[in-house]
Amino acid sequence: MAEQKPLNSRRTLLRFAGFSLATASIAPLLFTKAKAESDNRPSPPGNDPTAEQMLKHLRQANKVAYETMQNGHHPFGAVLVAADNETVVMEQGNISSVAHAESTLAQRAAKKFSAEELWGMTLYSTAEPCVMCAGTQYWANIGRLVYGMSEHQLLQLTGNNSENPTLDIPSRYVFSKSQKAIRVWGPIDEVVEEIAALHLEFWK
Repeated sequence: MAEQKPLNSRRTLLRFAGFSLATASIAPLLFTKAKAESDNRPSPPGNDPTAEQMLKHLRQANKVAYETMQNGHHPFGAVLVAADNETVVMEQGNISSVAHAESTLAQRAAKKFSAEELWGMTLYSTAEPCVMCAGTQYWANIGRLVYGMSEHQLLQLTGNNSENPTLDIPSRYVFSKSQKAIRVWGPIDEVVEEIAALHLEFWK
């Protein structure tokens, strides 16, 4: 019984946060390309990642988040995947409240790759990028985003914690105001619970 209590607490909190605990097919949502607000906004080239590739890379990002947490930082992780949707070219964990995993990765990537190369790549993040991180992805010219947990779901876990005063602003909203049609997928139900588990442990 003692081993079941944390699981029950986790399920209760996840339900409160609006998480789906049942495994659901992500195919209908994942393969719907983001619609540009205007027909003349450029879209990233090449093929979109498959559902299998998305899950694999999100779980790799969560491993980065776990290692980051073990080193005393907030449990956020991001990976950058090449245009082939297979090759991980960069990984990054959270550094501080102003050096997030996604924004730091995007800045590093902008120094290593050309804007043309980055436009065909995909940023994977355990949690939906905040306004700062979405903006940095935009300026770095990374064409796709896949995130596990939404910013709103994260807010339900962190609350008004002074170390992470989460902004409840969707990245899709940020990109809808841009001049490029960055493609976005998330949240991804299949990995939300395992990503949330790190935050349940860290923010308790």
